[in-house]
Amino acid sequence: MKKNILGRTGIEVTELCFGTLPMGPLQKNIDRREGAELIAAALNAGINFIDTAQFYKTYPYIRDGICVSGIRPVIASKSTAETYIDMEKAVYEAVAELGVDYIDIFHIHAPRSSVEVLEQRSGAIECLTELRSKGIIKAVGIATHDVKLTEAVCGISDIDVVFPIFNKNGKGILNGNVNSMSSAIKKNFEAGKGVYLMK
Repeated sequence: MKKNILGRTGIEVTELCFGTLPMGPLQKNIDRREGAELIAAALNAGINFIDTAQFYKTYPYIRDGICVSGIRPVIASKSTAETYIDMEKAVYEAVAELGVDYIDIFHIHAPRSSVEVLEQRSGAIECLTELRSKGIIKAVGIATHDVKLTEAVCGISDIDVVFPIFNKNGKGILNGNVNSMSSAIKKNFEAGKGVYLMK
């Protein structure tokens, strides 16, 4: 399976990322063992990239999937935490529940927030940058549906990876459309950010 390096992070990921939201309690709520087997099957098939979030409650599925497969994938997680202390708790919770030594990418989880979130969660961003310097996370990211926020992070050196929504119908895109989001994504790519997309 083809792999790419995410921007300047040095993190190499498969083009297909396994999103764990649907299997968890917020959606399908499948049995933990079944979820682990699905993740293990994906890892054994060559997918090396798993996306999750504190909010999804899917860390146990991933931990078990790693145990079943014996493969440690690239893991991206997220938190809506706003303060330094709450974000620190969120990251260490992820490390503990996933049974890993570090998280590859940790995002500010801001799907419906606009540019104001950068100021509102400045403490959380500071926390992530400090944890990156300690090796607890490898890259700082932001997950968003908002075009203006996607554009704004182009010039923010503390953010390494951008995870915006993008689909041909423009569903879920805020403060813009397919064309403006495409332009914002291109600007991030040209700025050396790692970019991967949610549908």
